[in-house]
Amino acid sequence: MQIIGNKFLVDFGMAKAVLDIQSATSLAFTITKGPKTNTTETVTIKLTKLRPKLFLLTWKEANGNTITQIQDHKNKKVYMNWTHPDGEFINMTGTIKPL
Repeated sequence: MQIIGNKFLVDFGMAKAVLDIQSATSLAFTITKGPKTNTTETVTIKLTKLRPKLFLLTWKEANGNTITQIQDHKNKKVYMNWTHPDGEFINMTGTIKPL
């Protein structure tokens, strides 16, 4: 499975975003539901293929949030951990589907 060059909808229930994986080092996201709706940013990522259809992505946002995301395309699940600049740690599980 090739994720580079594709877009995906991630849905955590209370928040949704479109992820545009532009290259092995670049991702653009747009939040489509949640407190930061319509926020768009392009970030530098590290993309690691763990096995077929299972990927680890990490990045740091302009606001200082650090993100770790495991995308399981086989089971259509996404697992996300992020740390806010103040140290607050949050984790969520949601769904992922291609657009």
